[in-house]
Amino acid sequence: MLLLCIVILLFILMLLFALFFFRKAFHRPPSKDLTEANALLTSEWFSYSPVLEPALAWFQKQPWEKLELTAGDGCALKGLWLPKRDAKACLLLLHGYGALPQYLSVTARWAARQGWSVLLPYARAHGESGGDYCTLGLLEAEDCRLWAERASELCGGNTKLILLGSGMGGFTVLHASSLSLPDTVCAVVSDGAYACPRDILRRVMKEEMRMRVFPLLQLVCLYARVTWKRSLGSVDLREALKGKSEIPILFIHGKKDMRVPFAMTEEMHKAYTGRKALFLSENAGHGASCLADSDAYYKQLRQFVQPLISAANSLQTP
Repeated sequence: MLLLCIVILLFILMLLFALFFFRKAFHRPPSKDLTEANALLTSEWFSYSPVLEPALAWFQKQPWEKLELTAGDGCALKGLWLPKRDAKACLLLLHGYGALPQYLSVTARWAARQGWSVLLPYARAHGESGGDYCTLGLLEAEDCRLWAERASELCGGNTKLILLGSGMGGFTVLHASSLSLPDTVCAVVSDGAYACPRDILRRVMKEEMRMRVFPLLQLVCLYARVTWKRSLGSVDLREALKGKSEIPILFIHGKKDMRVPFAMTEEMHKAYTGRKALFLSENAGHGASCLADSDAYYKQLRQFVQPLISAANSLQTP
């Protein structure tokens, strides 16, 4: 009887610890606003200050319009909109886990200088958007589809739409590419994406946190299924992208990414059978290819998307 009580107690403690971990990891992840005084000095992005500081200053000066929409589950989503007159393209930028739209200010500024409109949504459970839980791209992909539809409505049918995501945002745009996106979407760009939420969670537990994976991972996955009505292992892009070829995809990853192995991006690139390109930044960490290797990054981005925009626009010319 004593042994049975001990076993039951240990099981209850494990359930409680898994619940604590689940809430700690996914319940509105803490986000540092890099535009606040001295925030950049105390962030992991400090080494990229020479590139980030001018872009953050630009970000704060722009006349951003606030957009709102309601997700399929009722979550109130917010976004920042910077329209350009007679824009031939619109860049929809999705930030990563624990980040905010201003983390992508360098790319937003680059796109604005190309004469493109820019849409920067807050991911659910981040910043100004509602929602209690971040779902590592599972529900966010459906949110991305809604933002793509909103951008197409705002821009009109003659403006081509490019989806670009970093980290979790990278997984989100790749997952969204398998959904019913507007015809205006001409390209998807993924930077530092993982292939499967469950796999990246397992890696974080094992290699970064030095935790025993079993049975904690299984319990966390159970909580996710109950809370989100989604399984962390339900989407593996290495399989989901096989046989897909509708939308051109540019895969980007930093070779010094210690959070998400760049081999995942290589595997997804290999699996995809449509028009594609692969850019591996030699010196970039997680989601930092545009900061560590800016010239090569934006050269690759321009070379990939510009022909798609030009071709699409030429087809629409009467």
